Amino acid sequence: MTTRCLLLVALSALASADEEKPYEVPTSIDGAFFFEPFINTERWVRTEDENYQGELQLQSYGVFRGKAELPDALPADQGLELSSAARKHGISTVFAEPLRTKGVGLVVQFELLLKQPLQCGGAYLKLLSADEAVPPAALNGDTAYTLMFGPDKCGAVHKTHFILRHKSPVDGAIKECHLVGETAAPPLSDKKPHLYTAVITPESEVKILVDGKEVRSASLLDETAFSAPINPPKKVDDPDDSKPADWVDEPQMPDPASVKPDDWDEEAPRLIEDPAAERPDTWEPNEPLQIPDPTAEAPADWDADEDGEWEAPLVPNPKCKPSGCGEWKRPQVANPAYKGKWVQAKIDNPAYVGKWAPRQIDNPAYYYDAAPHDVMPIGGVGIELWTMQDGILFDNILVATDPRVAEEAAERTFSARKAAAARLERGDGWLGAASFYLSLAAEYARENALPVGVAVCAVLASIVLLCCCRAPARAAEAGGGGVEGEEEEGEGEEEDGEEDGEEAGEGDEAAEEAAEAAEEEKPAASTSTARRRTRKATD
Repeated sequence: MTTRCLLLVALSALASADEEKPYEVPTSIDGAFFFEPFINTERWVRTEDENYQGELQLQSYGVFRGKAELPDALPADQGLELSSAARKHGISTVFAEPLRTKGVGLVVQFELLLKQPLQCGGAYLKLLSADEAVPPAALNGDTAYTLMFGPDKCGAVHKTHFILRHKSPVDGAIKECHLVGETAAPPLSDKKPHLYTAVITPESEVKILVDGKEVRSASLLDETAFSAPINPPKKVDDPDDSKPADWVDEPQMPDPASVKPDDWDEEAPRLIEDPAAERPDTWEPNEPLQIPDPTAEAPADWDADEDGEWEAPLVPNPKCKPSGCGEWKRPQVANPAYKGKWVQAKIDNPAYVGKWAPRQIDNPAYYYDAAPHDVMPIGGVGIELWTMQDGILFDNILVATDPRVAEEAAERTFSARKAAAARLERGDGWLGAASFYLSLAAEYARENALPVGVAVCAVLASIVLLCCCRAPARAAEAGGGGVEGEEEEGEGEEEDGEEDGEEAGEGDEAAEEAAEAAEEEKPAASTSTARRRTRKATD
């Protein structure tokens, strides 16, 4: 009873400690270079490109196509929604001054809600390049960007893009460096908000996080991590070099001594009719494979004038069961004369020189950027998407140079939303809290089966060990009492007569007390005996 009360008190405390607090949309985040909670869209400009006709609007998380169809943990919050299917959407904002990341790195983070599963389209952001800035009203697919980050899916492509445009310090050429390799597929079908974070550290390390958990990491200096390495190779093929006309790069050649045999028939089929096969005597060449069911009858309510002439359903012809019916054909067997297409044997080519490759020369465009985290200056944020689905909502876009700033923003926005969603799912009161926390415990046990199993086994083993150790101890105590009693009795017999008399008097008093106790227990014993007799009689 006490344990149950303590459990109820604990759950009530949890419920009280987790009481919903009014959510306030943060208007700014300390340390952020840029933060957009979409209280309004005053600093955003829609593109005027005629190809971008998709509707963009501020919308709450729970409303889809004008109806409250999704759970909304924070009704006071809203985001920017792409509300048109099969349309191009374009909108951007320009910073008051460019962001430069030399010596500090870069962090970009945003919340994303897909109100329906994404089938084909992107849901990413572009950090626009300040050096190639264009008016926001002219935003389109060719607008220069420094970084593109976010999920994308179409067909078999299902990944989180991280594309960095890097400028050569030698000739000014710009190349797109796509992060490649295995990355956990982004969640695009659960209709829940998710947090996407990309970090470039001052050490030029890249980290991709989804809902605060790292799903991919790489170094900008790793030549294998990107489709085009940040730093070009030192050596390149000589464009003026060409393979000599007499260069033989075929390691094998047809054997001139190998000649197709005269009896080799390339036209012979692989299978032929079995000449030894004969039609079975029970074969019925004139019988159809199916016949009208002779046992079928027209329904009683069948009206020939309205329903037409009734026809019995077809059933397999029983006469075909022994061997078959209809036209008989010989079965196919392997053709013993079949050899297939003749191929001339090959031998090692005595004139083989080796595989030709152009000679290597110094790369005139070579450079080594030891600090690629210093990306091209960033002049703004753009959303430029062509998607087949609507209901794509962006919120709490953050650009900073310190990952701790992104963590604080996530705590005040995404984590607050997640906690509110948990309360919404949990329900009110201590009973809802009990169900909620027990479900959390069950989920934890499922996800961590091995450690939980080990812990349970350890607890059970401790209980068994404790019980086994205490039982012998109690037996030893009981046995020790008997020995002491015998020793005291022995000592009593050796004492003088006067002491015997005193002990006898004390023994009489003890006997009287025992008699009185027995008298008190008699009714209970009688009742117990009566019950046993009653049960025996019943049996």
